[in-house]
Order: sequence, then C-alpha cells, then structure tokens
Amino acid sequence: MISRREDKAPIGTRTRLSSNTSLFCLLLISAGQIKGFASQGEAPRSDVTHHPITIAETLARRKPSEVHISPDGSHLTYVVTHANRESNQDEAVLYVADAMHRGVGRALANAIHITTVRWSRDGRWLYFVSEIQSGRNIWRVAAEGGKPQELTVVHGELVYTPEYEGGNDPYQLSPDGKTLIYAAYDTAAAKREVEERMKSGVLYQGEPYYRFRLFRCSKSQLAPFELWSYDLDHGRTRRLWEAPIFLRQGSMAPEFRISPDGKSLALLYETSNESRHALAVLDLANGKVNPLLSNLAHSYSLKWSDDGESLLFVSQGGELHGDQSSIAITQQYTLSLFDRNLRPDKDADLAFLTGPDPVAKAVEQKTGNRLHNCSLSADKTRAACIEESPMIPPEVVSVVVHDRSSEGKPLVLTHLNPAYDVIELGQVSSLSWSDKKGEGGQPQAGLILPANYISNERYPLLVVLYNVYSGRRFNSESYASYPTQAFAGHGYAVLLMNVPEGWFVYKDGDFTAAKAAEVDSVVAAIRSAVDLLIARGIVDSKRMGIMGWSYGSFWTDYIVTHYPDWFQAAASGEGGNHEPGSYWIWGDGWKDQEDRFFGGGPYGRFYSRWKEVAPVLNVDRLRAPLLMEYTGANLNGIEMRTAILEQGGQTELVIYPDEEHVFQRPLNRFNSMTTHFDWFNFWLLREEDPDPAKREQYARWRQMREKLNSRDELRAHGKKQQ
Repeated sequence: MISRREDKAPIGTRTRLSSNTSLFCLLLISAGQIKGFASQGEAPRSDVTHHPITIAETLARRKPSEVHISPDGSHLTYVVTHANRESNQDEAVLYVADAMHRGVGRALANAIHITTVRWSRDGRWLYFVSEIQSGRNIWRVAAEGGKPQELTVVHGELVYTPEYEGGNDPYQLSPDGKTLIYAAYDTAAAKREVEERMKSGVLYQGEPYYRFRLFRCSKSQLAPFELWSYDLDHGRTRRLWEAPIFLRQGSMAPEFRISPDGKSLALLYETSNESRHALAVLDLANGKVNPLLSNLAHSYSLKWSDDGESLLFVSQGGELHGDQSSIAITQQYTLSLFDRNLRPDKDADLAFLTGPDPVAKAVEQKTGNRLHNCSLSADKTRAACIEESPMIPPEVVSVVVHDRSSEGKPLVLTHLNPAYDVIELGQVSSLSWSDKKGEGGQPQAGLILPANYISNERYPLLVVLYNVYSGRRFNSESYASYPTQAFAGHGYAVLLMNVPEGWFVYKDGDFTAAKAAEVDSVVAAIRSAVDLLIARGIVDSKRMGIMGWSYGSFWTDYIVTHYPDWFQAAASGEGGNHEPGSYWIWGDGWKDQEDRFFGGGPYGRFYSRWKEVAPVLNVDRLRAPLLMEYTGANLNGIEMRTAILEQGGQTELVIYPDEEHVFQRPLNRFNSMTTHFDWFNFWLLREEDPDPAKREQYARWRQMREKLNSRDELRAHGKKQQ
C-alpha cells in the first residue's frame, strides 16, 4: 500500500496467519565486519554453456552506487552492495579507484550500508553515512586510505529515507568545507512522550492505528525533525532548526539545501496531514527563518539555481489559496528570491530535477551508452557515472567531457558481476500500443521474452505492476519480490507495466473523473498490452498471471475481482488502497485522501461508490487463487484474506513481521521471490519443485486447487439447473 504522497520474529522467519498475533517492532539490521573487492573479472568466454538466472543469483547481484569523481578528476569513489543470505544483511564496501584506468578499486570502509558519499573540496577526505551494528552515523576516511573516523555523536537518530521513498540526503557539507549540516530525529523526546501517554488510556485523535500497536517502537512514532551544524575544525555542534513530522520517520522527511554562497539554508517541509508544504530560507549567521511560501501542494526535489537567486522544486499543484484543492499536475516551479515571483515552468522537462542528468543525456545522444548518477570534476572535463541497460548489469564508468558533452565512449572501470557472463537473459524491449506515454514520460510498458524464445510459439504471461520499466535500468527483479528474469528463464513472457500519464489528474471529490483516471485508465492499459501480445502470437491466453506491489496491489486485486476471467493466478503485496479497512487503520491523513477520491467513507450514501471499486467488497466474483504478502504493520492482507475465504475463494497470506514496505532483509527477499516463483509455476504450469522442504507448501496448494475445482463444478451445475 502506498499513500499518494509517497509510499519481532527471529531473523529471516515468515509468519503465516495464525490466531495469535504478537506486537512487533521494525528493527535496524545488525551489522558485522565484512570484506570484499570490486572484481574486474576477465572477458567472457565463448565456449562456456549459458544457463537461466536463478533466484539465488538474482539476490546476489552486486550493485554499484554513490559514484563520485574527485574534484581534480583523477580518482573516483563508489560503493558496492550485495545481499548476504547467510547473515541476512546487506554488505557494502566503499572503494576509491583511478578514474582513467581500469583496475581493482582500493577498499576504504565497509558496513551494512554506506550512503551519501561526498568528497572534500581539496580531495583529501571522503565523507559518508555508515550503518553498522551500533547504528547509523556520519564518518570520514582519507582518500589515500587509513582508519575511518566517526565524526560526531548524532543528537537522536540520523535521518534515513529508503531509496524507494526518494532517499533524501541526511547531511550536506558547506561550500568552504568547514561545516557539516545534518538532520536527525529526536527519538528520545518521542519515546518520553509515548511512555507518558501510555501510562493510562490514550485519547484517539485519528492517528494511524499501527502507532498504538507499536507504541514501544520509537521508529513508529512522530519524533521531531531537527537540523544541526557541526564545526569540523573545532568539533562543536549547534541546533539550527526544528519541525514536526506528519508521517513515520524516514517517510517524506523535510528537505534542506545549502545555498551556493554557504550563507543560507533552503527548507521544504510538510505542514499538515494533508501534505501541504512550506518553503523557507534559514540564515545560518543569525538562525532567523524567513518564510517564503506557506501553502504549497505536495512538493519535493528542492534545488538552488547556480547563481543562488532562485529556488527550484517539483510540485503537484504549486501554491494553493485558502481551501483550494489541488489537481495533481506535477511540474517544475521556480521561485525568484528577489521579487517572490513563483513561476510554473510548464514547458520545462522535469528531467532537469528528477531525470537523467545533462552529462548522461549527452553521452547517450552521442554514443548510445545509457548512464545515470553522473558527477563532474571541478573543471568539468571528466565525469564518473553508472552505466547499465535493461539487459546489462550496472558498472562504474568514467568519460571525458567538454561542455558537458562526451568526447568518446565511456571507459568501463569495473566488472562487478562476472557470473552474468554465463547467464542467459530474456530479451528486453519497450512495448507501446498507442501514442501515449507512461507516467513521467516513461515507456508504456516493457516486455521480457522467454530466454529461449521461439517465434510463433505461445508462452505463459506474467504481468508485473507498477512503474517497473524505464528502458534504462537492468531488469532482473521488481519490488525485491518479483524475479522477472528468473521467470523469463523458466519460459514466461513478462510484461512490465507502467501507469498511464495523467492517471492521477482529477478534481478532488469528482468520483467519476477519479475512477476514470485512477482505475479505468490503468485497467484499460493492461488489457491493451495483453491483447497486443496475444495478437502477436506471443502469449497463451489460457496461462496468464498478474502480480502487483503497493499501489500495484490494488490494481491486481481490482482486476481479479472485477474481471475474473482475465487471469488464472494472481499475487499482490502491501496493498490497501481504496479498501474500507484502510479508511480507519491509516489515520486521518489517509482518510482525507480517500475522501478526495470517493467523496466520503464506506458508509451511508458513499457506500455504493466503495462497492463499485473496493476489491474486498467484490471478492465473491474472484476465481483465481491469490497469493498475498504483507508486513506486520499492514492489516489489509488480513481483511482481504478473511473476505476471500468467507466467500468461497482461495488465498494464501504470508506475513513478514520484520520488514519495510519494500522488503530489505536478504532472506525475506529470497523467500518472497521463491514463493512467487513456485506459486505461478504451480498454478500456470502445474509444476512442483521436488525439494522435500516444500512438501507442506504444495500439499496446501493442491488442497486449494481441489476446493476451487469443486466450487467451479457446483457453480456450473447451478447454471445448468437454471
């Protein structure tokens, strides 16, 4: 489940629904010392037999991130992260390498996760956020090597935003390199407040229900957001600013950006549960906050202009006046600090703020290589980037540039996944059926053909939702739970769906327009894509499955309950959009969101609208078996399971108590991918893995199939009698 603003068991265990449900707490992954190096490998051999990718190989893929070139352009740094199923944690290593020659990078630091790597202006130091057993903090290490140094004891818990929620920077260095500004949550204050409230009965005031179930877990509480400065020369800290938060810690954290002259701090932050935002500037000399805009629609991606005279950001509606509702047209805005003029850049490409950077675009136009996350040297003559494509795993590269245009093909510096040299992948391509685009200008969809595809032969199809294909990134898995290339290696065609452009554009309270945009347009796009593949002779319409995570879970559940003949098996995870239970579980903020869609709650005069849309109110029509996976914080899976079984359908619900919205723990990701792989093989191919450890799983599923067959026979017999 995801808000349209965004979206303890033993380690590695999964809990199937039982009568006893315990309280849980989302805990940080413990750390240990790890070792590793960025393998350069050898050129792939042509005499080696290739094989389809396994789920274990999918999980073990080494992923580069935090690629930054040194100010003088001579070296670069990058982080390589991979999942360790045995320890059930990620392992990350920070490297520095020669930017002009291919070779093995030198390891500087290791941790569970390493993020937000930055060079000092003189190129002597590397700053980074390290997550180890004791927690998350800011460190630095000499670029030439040596023992990493923990810089400061953070006041509270350093702000961390998962990559799937935007990944806001938790700290920034001042332009002169003397001051570090970091963000933290005052978890101690949150804990004190919770413990005081829990001494007796608590007055409910519309909070999300999970905060009461998890009241002893400080991460689930609304801790104040604070900005602190740290003097690198003298080791002194000073609190700069504080603001309340309206979502759980790490979700939609306030954004802050240091001005080019280092004198001011731009602030973009939420001011209400309705996702209203404010924009302000803080004077770092006197601590005074100068408000600029106080009633913005949902806004993000804050930046300064190069000259420091304007602020740029992306907003779903810009400045609102009074109780005005916003129509969610996402576009770039520029605020002039000179005359306070807010100007929507209607013709601007949002890629300036959210898409591929100018260097990556220039290289692709000249050489065809697809790059992203590029950084430039101080003199802008060399860039360091990540290169990847839908069928090529990511590598670290450097490229010589002139006026931000490539002067040659990128130099590949790493060979991080030599195992992929002998893995046979399904061919990946974009798929279109009209002149429309996907959200954000993305392709309408992507298609992965079976690894051993033969034309004029029909294959089983799996549809994956949502926004899972860019045409630029390596596609081996989606949402950490769907092993897309493993499916292709097993003989499936895999359709990677993006939602249509404009799917969320409608006036608040206009149910007809809301349903047409947010529901009908997506369903029609899926039907068009599937029909195209059937017409091309690629897909067997009698063997089709669909799966979706988060908002994709809603569309999956909607389709199998409203169009029960389309798919023969389904899986959904972490859903709850437009379900009656979410209306009260997730608090007033979620309630307001649903009111804007339906006009009101699932009671009285608005019930008919909910009945028209909500999957849980239409499960009597469900025919396909449904696999569901949820975290312990999300009760919507229980609501859906209860309704399905009550109405004679068949479903299996797997709960991962210790997980986040998109699964993070390696063992949970492996188990989730394996379960989905087995599920669709069983229902669409009638295959069972002979692994003795899975006997109980298949015994359950065979029993489910018998019950579905019996139900269908009874229904068919009833129709004949009529």
